[in-house]
Formats: sequence, structure tokens, C-alpha cells
Amino acid sequence: MMKKYKAVFSDIDGTLLNSKHQIPESTKEKIKQINENGIPYVLVSARMPKGMTAIRAELGAKSPMICYSGALVVDEEDHPIYSVAMPQEIAMKLCRRVYELNPKISINIYTNDEWLVKDKKEYWAAQESDITGVIPQEVSFEDEEVYKEVHKVLCMGDKADIAALEQQLVKEFPQIRIYRSKDTYLEIMSMKASKSDAIHMLKEHFHVKQEETMAFGDNFNDIDMIRYAGLGVAMGNATDEVKEAADIITDINDNEGERQILDKYFK
Repeated sequence: MMKKYKAVFSDIDGTLLNSKHQIPESTKEKIKQINENGIPYVLVSARMPKGMTAIRAELGAKSPMICYSGALVVDEEDHPIYSVAMPQEIAMKLCRRVYELNPKISINIYTNDEWLVKDKKEYWAAQESDITGVIPQEVSFEDEEVYKEVHKVLCMGDKADIAALEQQLVKEFPQIRIYRSKDTYLEIMSMKASKSDAIHMLKEHFHVKQEETMAFGDNFNDIDMIRYAGLGVAMGNATDEVKEAADIITDINDNEGERQILDKYFK
């Protein structure tokens, strides 16, 4: 007999969205059907809340969202219900160190639902703004208030620069989580922040058991939630490490791999 799952947690980029950054119509309809049947469908992403709310609205979902890879969870009304920020001194020291190591690197600070940059016309910030539809706020990184509640620092740059930066920061800041979400993006947050911890908190919110949860992902920062979920699903386009961590591997995102699994488990 097929096991019943009572909550679905899904990564966005490379998982729910296809390579054109769209949700296929039949996937959208399936998720709406799941929601109507009382199964929470929760978006889980390294994105900020503003970069996720339009997608949630498109799906007709009325669920909390796990943002910044678990560093912030907001409720149905986008109010914070769980927060794991980086210590202020470390966030400040880190951003200054990135600039010393390579001034060409784009430094982006995320605090609650604000995206802070030195210059919003800078190439990488402008490109990220186009992808997410969010406009950053220009601030002075000399202002200590900027670092008061940092949920994420995103460094963007050329592949070789990001690889070198990651290697150096991992050595100098062993107390914080540093990983590449893609070759040109380095994500930095508190070591205490994880997608699995955020799901653990929300399963209590939804009154479901760990074994009744399902999670979909494709990248390194999805591994812990895929291992944690009752059913961890890796996309066909996922990295090998993600596939190894998963219970099952589905089709690629461009072939609606997520919907294929939802069709199987939610009739």
C-alpha cells in the first residue's frame, strides 16, 4: 500500500521552475489540487520572501515559506515566525574581508525582506534583480546597522573568482555556512540555518510527522532536507551528491519531474 504524505516541501530554481524560470501549467494545476485537498505545499529557497511571494500566489498556495535556505521562515501573511541570523560582528568582518580579497566580487546582504547593495546598477546585482523581479536598496556598508540581522550574504562573480573566494573564506570563517549554489554564486549564512531545521519546525506547525513529509530539490543546499523528509526526491537534473542523498530520482525539471511524483502519490 502506498504511504500517505501530508506536507510537500519544494525547492524553486531547478526544481519547481523549468529552465525558462516558469511553472508549467499542468504542474501548477496539480499543486492547486493538492492545496485544495488540505495538503500544505511549502516553497523552500535560498531566495528572499519578496522573490518567492509571486510564485506562491501563482500556485494559489496559502502556506508559510522557507527563505534563505532555512535562515528565515515567514507565515501565510509573510510575518517572520523563525529566524536564524548571523552574529553582527562576524557578518561585518566577513563583508569587509570579501572586499579586501577581491573588490570585483558583488556583495549582497539580505536582512528579513530587504536586499542591500552598494550599487544596484552593478552588473551582478542588476542581473539578479532581473531574475527575481526584486529591486535592491542602496546602502553604505560602513553603517553598522546594516549588519544587525543578516540572514544571508550572497557573493556573485566570475567562476574562478568565486571558487578562490570560497576556498579562502572556508579557512577564515569555519563558524559559518559557506557553499556555492552555482559556479558564480557563493551563499553565506549562519551554521545554525538549514532547510531541514525549518521543515522540522513547520511539521509541528502542520501537525504532521517527519515520515509524512515529502521534499524536492536539485542542489547542494537541498541535501539536508532531502535526507530529512519522509520521501526525499532528487530531480533528474540534480547534482550527483543530491541524487545519492535521495530516496528516489525523478525526471528533469524541464520534463515536469516534480509533477510526475505528485501525480503518483496524490491521486
